[in-house]
Amino acid sequence: MDIRTLSLALICCAVLVTAGCTSPAPDAAPVITPVAATTTAAAPTPMNAMGCVVAGDCVPAQCCHPTSCINRVAAPDCEDAICTMSCEGPLDCGAGTCGCDGGTCTIVAAPQETVVATPTPEGSRSPVRIWATPQRYSPVMSSTPGLELSVIMPEMDTSTVVYDWTADYGRFLSWNPPDYAVNEKGSRVTTNGGKIYWSFIDKPASTGSPVVITMTARDTATKKEIGRSTLTLAWDGDYAVTVQEIR
Repeated sequence: MDIRTLSLALICCAVLVTAGCTSPAPDAAPVITPVAATTTAAAPTPMNAMGCVVAGDCVPAQCCHPTSCINRVAAPDCEDAICTMSCEGPLDCGAGTCGCDGGTCTIVAAPQETVVATPTPEGSRSPVRIWATPQRYSPVMSSTPGLELSVIMPEMDTSTVVYDWTADYGRFLSWNPPDYAVNEKGSRVTTNGGKIYWSFIDKPASTGSPVVITMTARDTATKKEIGRSTLTLAWDGDYAVTVQEIR
């Protein structure tokens, strides 16, 4: 082997060794970072609009003259509602409130007021008397459909007693459970007891004359009059009256 051949062989070996040292290292394995699984929240279950825990959860379900109760979360927006001032439902004018009964919002009727019979005062010409409230009444009041009237009776059997009401101005109204609908009865009406209401629509031609309401109690079994009472209402301006006298 001559010198030229030996030199060429050495150069080839050097090139091969160098190529082996500088060849790129194999790619490193990719690093995988674990990602926490995300939990998608389930859609909320529609609430039970009538459900409740306490009475405070319940409010009227309608803006005007409500006829039912609902959970306050589902209550309508009544900010811009314009309602008439009449008493037309079981919640109007204090007829009832919203309460919670057995986990359900419901109407709780107001307890019926009982007029306690009182002894007849000495010198009274009649054992019966009209009871009237409020002492001042106007049709624009939203707390009552009319001037509330009832009868104070002595302790006796009233199962056969009826009451004849007359008014020389205005008209009588009924407003009773279960529907609490206001029903006009005219200027003359006969009842079996309980409450009757009086109201008017137009202002009178003259406020100089008072309104006189008369109640006569009679026994339908004996055909006899038990007694009568008169309520006098004085005008307070053009659109209100006050209780002036009860005899």
